[in-house]
Amino acid sequence: MSRMVLKALVGAVLLAVISAATPANAKPAFARKENKACNYCHVTPGGPKNFRGMYYGSHNLSFADFDNAFEAKAAGVAPDALGGDAVPTNAAYPTVKVAPALNFVLKDIDGNPVNLGRYQGKVVVVVNVASFCGNTPQYASLQKLYDKYKTRGLVILGFPANEFGKQEPGDNKTIKAFCTSKYNVTFPMFSKVVVKGEGIVPFYKYLTDKNTDPKFAGDIDWNFAKFVIGRNGEIAARFKAGADPAKTADIVTEIEKQLDVHPEAQ
Repeated sequence: MSRMVLKALVGAVLLAVISAATPANAKPAFARKENKACNYCHVTPGGPKNFRGMYYGSHNLSFADFDNAFEAKAAGVAPDALGGDAVPTNAAYPTVKVAPALNFVLKDIDGNPVNLGRYQGKVVVVVNVASFCGNTPQYASLQKLYDKYKTRGLVILGFPANEFGKQEPGDNKTIKAFCTSKYNVTFPMFSKVVVKGEGIVPFYKYLTDKNTDPKFAGDIDWNFAKFVIGRNGEIAARFKAGADPAKTADIVTEIEKQLDVHPEAQ
């Protein structure tokens, strides 16, 4: 028997077992409870399920914070896998170990949930951004940095915030239109959040609290403050809001240092 045929048979058996064990709430009733169309799990109604339908439903987990890119990576399957191809290659799934600094779910600029664990293994630069600030031209510097290093594993995450001089007054749609049309931003942008004071989101609480980030703790100083998270998921550096990547060699040096760390060395 060929290896491909054997793999297909094993996948079919596993799929049958999982489907048989899937509770009723993973079927149309589960989709209704989660306010999702049934094809959210099937792609084609009545067709083979994707791993999202087979596993998230079978473990009775809510889709509210479901990030398909993160889940697929964690399951060890292609994001669009169906049927037997959607059987996880990671036996521990859905249990996933994520570094504390990335163990957060936030909404992207379009309102979709993003589990920051999807960026584990990359070098992550976290920046609180604003559209009407003297530092706003840093968008161009950040985009240039992203273009240069993204193929090596750099990702920049932009978090609009209005705590400093009320310089980010717009809604998410307005912010997205501004940064894409004026600065051609292609790195991931997130929904507007609070990064300091009352209502601070848990992610920024983690980044700035001395109990979770003793080395780089402290309130955000202004728009465009930057944190660098290494491939190991640990906070490696912090730079003040006024530090423009195009004019601050230390930022580039730190990013290159972190990029040179191979993931398998962690």
